[in-house]
Amino acid sequence: MIIDLLKFELKYHFGQISFKVAALLFFILGYFCVVQGGFGSEDVHKNSPYVITNIIVLLSLFSIFSGTLFSANVVLRDNLYKMEAVVFTTSIKKRPYFVIRLLGLIISVFSLLLLVALGIYLGTFFIAADRLGDFRITYFLQPLLVFALPNVLFSAGILFCTTVLTKNVRAIYVVGVLMYILYMLASIFGNSPLLATSTMKAGSPDILPLLLDPFALASFFGETRTWTDLQRNKQLFPFDGAFLLNRLLWLGFTALLVLITYRLFNFRLQQQQQAKIKAAKAEPVELVPYRAFVVFSNGSRYYLNTFFAQFKLEMIFLFKNIPIMVMLLLWVFLFGVELKDKLFSGIYGIHSYPATGIIIEEIRSMKFGLILIVFYAAETIGKEKSVNIHSLIYSTPVQYSALWMAKNLSLFALVFILVTLNIGIGIVLQLTHGYFQIELPMYLSLYYYSAFPLLLFVVLVVFIQNLSANKYLGMLLSMIVIFLVSYAERFGLAHYLFRFATVPDLLHSYFNGFGYYANAFNWYMLYWSAFVIVIAVLTIGMWQRLVEIKIKTRFRSIGLTLKQYKWTTVLALLLWISCAAFIYHQTNTIGKYKNKQDQLNWSLAYEQKYKALAGLPQPVIKDVKMSVDLYPNEGKYTIKGTYRLKNESKLPIAKIWTYVSPAVNSFSITIIESEKSKRDEAFNQQFITLKTPLQPNEEIMMDFSVEVIRSGFIPFNSENSVVKNGSYIELEKIVPQFDYCYNFESEDKRERKRAGLPEIASKPNLNNTYELIHLETTISTAIDQQVITVGELQKNWIANNRSYFRYKTSIPINFMFALSSARYRVKKEKYKGVDLRVYYQSGQEYNLKSMFKAVRDALDYGNAHFAKYPLKHLTIAEIPQYKGAATAYPGVVFSAENINFLGNYSQKDAIDQSYAIAAHETAHQWWANILAPANVAGYAMLTESLAKYTENVLIEKTFGKMYLRKYLAYDNNLYFLNRNNNERELPLAKTLDQPYVHYQKGGITMYAVKELIGEKKFNTILSQLIIDHENPKPKATAADLVNALLKQVLPKHKKFINDCFNEVVTYDLDIKLINCKKLMNGKFKIDLEIDAERLANGDKQLPDLEVDLACFDQLEMDWEPDIKPVYTQKLQVSQRKTKLSIIVAHQPKTVVIDPYGYVLDVDKGDHVAVVE
Repeated sequence: MIIDLLKFELKYHFGQISFKVAALLFFILGYFCVVQGGFGSEDVHKNSPYVITNIIVLLSLFSIFSGTLFSANVVLRDNLYKMEAVVFTTSIKKRPYFVIRLLGLIISVFSLLLLVALGIYLGTFFIAADRLGDFRITYFLQPLLVFALPNVLFSAGILFCTTVLTKNVRAIYVVGVLMYILYMLASIFGNSPLLATSTMKAGSPDILPLLLDPFALASFFGETRTWTDLQRNKQLFPFDGAFLLNRLLWLGFTALLVLITYRLFNFRLQQQQQAKIKAAKAEPVELVPYRAFVVFSNGSRYYLNTFFAQFKLEMIFLFKNIPIMVMLLLWVFLFGVELKDKLFSGIYGIHSYPATGIIIEEIRSMKFGLILIVFYAAETIGKEKSVNIHSLIYSTPVQYSALWMAKNLSLFALVFILVTLNIGIGIVLQLTHGYFQIELPMYLSLYYYSAFPLLLFVVLVVFIQNLSANKYLGMLLSMIVIFLVSYAERFGLAHYLFRFATVPDLLHSYFNGFGYYANAFNWYMLYWSAFVIVIAVLTIGMWQRLVEIKIKTRFRSIGLTLKQYKWTTVLALLLWISCAAFIYHQTNTIGKYKNKQDQLNWSLAYEQKYKALAGLPQPVIKDVKMSVDLYPNEGKYTIKGTYRLKNESKLPIAKIWTYVSPAVNSFSITIIESEKSKRDEAFNQQFITLKTPLQPNEEIMMDFSVEVIRSGFIPFNSENSVVKNGSYIELEKIVPQFDYCYNFESEDKRERKRAGLPEIASKPNLNNTYELIHLETTISTAIDQQVITVGELQKNWIANNRSYFRYKTSIPINFMFALSSARYRVKKEKYKGVDLRVYYQSGQEYNLKSMFKAVRDALDYGNAHFAKYPLKHLTIAEIPQYKGAATAYPGVVFSAENINFLGNYSQKDAIDQSYAIAAHETAHQWWANILAPANVAGYAMLTESLAKYTENVLIEKTFGKMYLRKYLAYDNNLYFLNRNNNERELPLAKTLDQPYVHYQKGGITMYAVKELIGEKKFNTILSQLIIDHENPKPKATAADLVNALLKQVLPKHKKFINDCFNEVVTYDLDIKLINCKKLMNGKFKIDLEIDAERLANGDKQLPDLEVDLACFDQLEMDWEPDIKPVYTQKLQVSQRKTKLSIIVAHQPKTVVIDPYGYVLDVDKGDHVAVVE
């Protein structure tokens, strides 16, 4: 009998249309993820255990949604269809009934994940053989059994218990959402890489967050994010430690909850208590004569009365219940925790001031609210049917438009409540942290920027839900549509004309608000509003009246509705088409839109057409004189300029080959002495044939003009941004340049191979000589703005209601020049003959003192140890916080607002990033400007790595070595977090477009070399590098520094130097306390064991490392930044196990290997041994 009941239950589950649609969806997702998904570098096999587990783990989250639907639709069916009286009087007993319903739910949900595995397997047949490894069934079975099955047991168990105990659909929805929130909280505390900020945080989570994640995603991603490609290809996820405890904990919790539910479950009808009727004293009732009332069922008054009556009912239904209150409280809790985490636990532990501008950018996106819209739209649309009064309602003359409007407005109210709660969260967080600059207009803007897209989704979801006779199918279809819209770019629909109510992520800045995308946002909202008006008319025309009415009949009724709303529909369509035409013109015509594939094809075609011409002799730019007219309010600028060109080659030049950036809308390039000119508009190339070839050492003048239009209809480029306040343009990337541009090439290995192009190995060294220029720039901008650029300000004036600024360089500079234009305040200081200036926004003076100190310290250190600073000024100019932290140019640093000017570094344990970044960017005056390396692989080691070294040394000298230890720990963790993301890691001396190598690893490595050979010796080598390779001598390469080091270090250190720069090597260190014994003389003998391994190419090898050993009088948790060790020694580690004894004056609390944190080790938690 049990088997028969289970067969019947599963047949009922599998027969539901919602299950069939979900099954197809999960299968497609499995196939799509393995074929199109990216899970690490190209060396990670598509059928590796890591990739398969990754997909199954992620999609197991969707089991919450499918389990919610199946619980409400199938498990609760006896209650919904009033069949409990029949079922409970049959011979079926309580236990089999309970078990069969539970098993049916578990098996149906788990079968969806089996289909995911099937989709993955079949998808591998459509993947190139070189992307696949060996097939092993265990790669599928292990994630299904240790991840998918426990996750399904948990989610299905919780939902089943809720269903059985409450028999309330909305309670099921609340629990479904609660589980998502529980996962989100565990992700926040566990630093899950699925969160946008996680990859920017350092440090491993404690065991508690790993245990609190019921789906174990934090355990999986936290462990595997530092795995090598070899591990990802071969290694199954270890079923031990915190992960094993997590599985046991939540399986035990689920089993206990199911057991309790079984005990509480009553296998009988719940009798409604009859209210006692009090006997009432009979009183005579006066008869009222009958009067006939005339009822008008037409006209605006009746329409409004019915609308308001229905709206009142909808609002009561939606909000006057406990589940929605619980849901809203959960919303507040989740967003409050997440917002606090983002503000006060950023990269390097950065704490931001809770400024309104920062908060509204964090809370603007409310995609999570779409889940609530789907749930409550289904309940609202099906409300009348659920209580069987739909026949009564639709027998009245009420207009369907009144019902449609009432239901939509009630859902609109839900959206506005969510926005209001978010605003409340932001304000409360500000007040509780002592920040009282509450900027209400910014908050109120969220009712437009946050709410409006969701309102459009409300209309769409109501349309889908109304179209479906089954509300659970409608919910599933709605989620599918939302998924397709959210990931439309993955399906080739990148253009926002085809992505419903979707706009680029709005970027907020105190300079300009949401300015860049604001105008485009308005047009997209108008465009989709016109579309949803049509959707609304169709919804009203096909309004669900009776279940029995077929879909064909409902489609036929559209004609009557269209006739009724003829002009509304026509005007909406005209508006929609007009908006589409305008957006298309702005995006495709003016903005020269290219989707990802178009851009790839463009890059491949450019290389195929012009690569063979690379390296032809071309003139060198000697002088640049420009006039830049910036129009912030119009989002455009023009440049007119003249180059003085010189032929520094040994051959005559008959044809000059020049190009401009694809971002340029129009350009003109002329040379008076030219004979003819040929242009390639597709690639912005121009070939100019001279009347007389330019002979060696001869010069010629070239005139040019360019126009650039920037608007919110094209992707935002933080390096080419024109906004009403806070424009920032890196001009050297816009003005004409010569020869072949390697930056235009595509780095996609597979597409390059398909196109017959070779793999990019490294940048070619076409020229290792300096090509410095004299620069003179005249810039006009809005009358109330100040312009900052490279050079010294010669003059500024006002004319034609515009402000003009003329800058000129005092010495030749590299071909690097940018500008910013904004409404600035300025703080000035004179320091040892150098004019220091910081241009900033009013009200953002928090970190100016720290920035000035960093600049002074960096100038002193650079002048003392590297070379004399060549300029008489150094300027820092604040720019909007869009991407990155800062950018250095000769004599100018452009510094981002949030991290530098709005970061709160007043806490004692905070790393002062305003100091660190200012020191780093000032160091670039030596490491990028005075010494400009050859543009080859390893270039960034001589710029970013050495700037990080200078930054680290200045932090050490200013704040102490143990303060720096914390900073290096962040760099160490960020390096390991990012090293296995997308590509094979290159050695530091050959680094190429891998920031985690030349920033995080490079800074740590340079500091380790300093500790090995001494600061004075290392700085002498660096100073000599500048002497040997500054202008006019040949440019330096990474090999020059490595060779210089190898010549200077002791023979025993040469292998370590080679490992640092020419190999990809990390270490695994571990220290253990064996014994601590007090000696007769009162001193203490401490016996230690050190485990050490050298990790390279996936192999564990013998170490060859000199490292520090130190003792401290405090436990690690009590270390202050100024703590000093009570004992130190240098230790040469050359064996996997090293036993040693040390004698100390008194018993310390801790013994530490690598106390200053300059050894690259993925787990530094075992570097400290507690002395007991």
